[in-house]
Amino acid sequence: MRVLLTIARERGLFVEWSRDLGVWLRGYYDAPACTITLNSLCSIEQQRYALAHELGHAWYGHTSAGDLHTDTEAERLADEHAAGLLIQPAEFAAAELLRGPHPGAIAEELGVHQDVVEVYQRVLRRRPHRILPHRAPGAIGVARTGMTA
Repeated sequence: MRVLLTIARERGLFVEWSRDLGVWLRGYYDAPACTITLNSLCSIEQQRYALAHELGHAWYGHTSAGDLHTDTEAERLADEHAAGLLIQPAEFAAAELLRGPHPGAIAEELGVHQDVVEVYQRVLRRRPHRILPHRAPGAIGVARTGMTA
């Protein structure tokens, strides 16, 4: 989580927590306020993913006009950005070599949710030589559960 909070700070974003987001909303990005709000009732793993996902919305300049979570293209881009923040290419390659191509086995090895690995694999199939360089090399991997932000 510290790595993601550092990334947010470096990008000029504030991160705050709220208990008032309900059961389903794990976080949201408020572009005009340069703020990501996370659901403090979620597990730390869910908060990590939500932060990585919302950093994706900020990265791509998505605004909070309307409901971002119903914009499938914006959600796809935010999910791919999150996968790039949560998985390093070298870590992924080592896990795949050790555990084989199954997303669940790779996810267990990397300490992330299977959905993150599936997104990462989807990007690799589309762009095998240019995978998600949104995180500094050598940054510590982070785990998460629950894909919906």
